Amino acid sequence: MKDIEKLLSIEDPVKRKALFIALFSREIVQRGGKAPIIVGDEAVEIYTQGNYTTGDIDIKSPLELTEAVLKEWGFIKAGRPWLNKELDIYVDWLGSSLEEGGEAEKRTALIKITEELEIRVISIEDLVIDRLGAFKWWGDTDNLMWAKVLIRVKKSIDGLDVAYIRERAKKVDLLDILEEILVPGE
Repeated sequence: MKDIEKLLSIEDPVKRKALFIALFSREIVQRGGKAPIIVGDEAVEIYTQGNYTTGDIDIKSPLELTEAVLKEWGFIKAGRPWLNKELDIYVDWLGSSLEEGGEAEKRTALIKITEELEIRVISIEDLVIDRLGAFKWWGDTDNLMWAKVLIRVKKSIDGLDVAYIRERAKKVDLLDILEEILVPGE
């Protein structure tokens, strides 16, 4: 496939992954599926424009279509993740939809990669909750720092939905930590 071959010429792994995701998303939609949702560490990488880096792409997408496209594009299943060594891209399929439910799916962001291509990414608010959970339950202090960064990013883009993020934090017993990192008066 010509588009996949184009990926080989992109040296920056962040740009290569972003274009891959956009091409992959377009292919899934053209085949009648819902656009994949980027979650986890890859979502942090996208929102921080590569200041945070990860090795794999965590996605939520239709299983059958995902497997079909990845196989056609030269990926092999290696345990849970799919990999294409030539592209140096690893895809980790994490289910068909967000566990957070329909509201979280409606809140996903569409990010333009090119004039014709875009990717769908979990909302920053839901991603912050994910990072806070990793901090509270696993003691991962880096995730606390990235939650703070993501909050600043969201505020600079179009404002943090404080009511929504507080509601989500309360549901998963993270409100105490969220309140500690929000600026007083928010």
